[in-house]
Amino acid sequence: MIDVSGIATQWAMHPAFLDALLKRDAFETMLPDGLRRLASGFAGGNLAAKIADPVREGGLFILPITGVLAPHGMYGGGTSYDMIAQRVREAADDKRICTIILDVRSPGGTVWGCEEAGDAIFQVRATKPIVAVASPYSFSAAYWLCTQASKFYATTSGEVGSVGVRSGHTDMSGFETMIGMKTTLIASSPDKIAGHPHAPLSDDDRAEIQSGVDASNRRFAMAIARGRGMRFANVAEVHGTGKTFSASRALGRGAIDGVATLREIASRQGSAQTRLALMRRQAAVMELAADL
Repeated sequence: MIDVSGIATQWAMHPAFLDALLKRDAFETMLPDGLRRLASGFAGGNLAAKIADPVREGGLFILPITGVLAPHGMYGGGTSYDMIAQRVREAADDKRICTIILDVRSPGGTVWGCEEAGDAIFQVRATKPIVAVASPYSFSAAYWLCTQASKFYATTSGEVGSVGVRSGHTDMSGFETMIGMKTTLIASSPDKIAGHPHAPLSDDDRAEIQSGVDASNRRFAMAIARGRGMRFANVAEVHGTGKTFSASRALGRGAIDGVATLREIASRQGSAQTRLALMRRQAAVMELAADL
């Protein structure tokens, strides 16, 4: 159930970033084509949307994960889940690469595609260490991905969290009445126009949206439990239910494995002893996850 502004989409994204994104998209939708292109030019257009390429340093593969996360082609200016899964699998198959590092700077994104990318990270870590670094922030869907890595760090001034899923509905009927506009929808079934924005949200449609949000949030928590080798019942206590945490607070709660910069992590992973310790740890986590 999606409306044109994306508000009814299920999001796993920091609320402040999401509100700004939806307001921007709504504003651009109302602009004539000429003004929309002009606004895009002022914002940097396609140049601003270019994503940094992965970097290979010796046996390390550093994969940037930035901006709004979504399936390929859904949103510009961010990293696609498809690309994340593909790059991680390619690095796993490359015998020259010893460790994969996820360089994360993302407010999160859509629920669509996140679970699959997280599964790819978790599956690959069984054969090759994957270290995630919030540099400087990793929220919601990005946090989902980071918890699937062998280890999860945040840079010194970093912030992580915002676990949870959000959706919504916009009732435009009052605005349409104010401007003398009335929309009549004709469909093959009421289900085809459920939750449309031209009338208040019905109780049944609200319950349907809530059910979808709850189901996705449960999968989010289950992924965290699997990735961090913990019990599902303890996820909310450790990782929160929407709040964000500074790097030091996250470490104190046991939500991350340490506080370190990307440079420090890259330096550490060059050690064969470190890689061996990581592989032993991830094997133990896999065994625990299988018993959950």
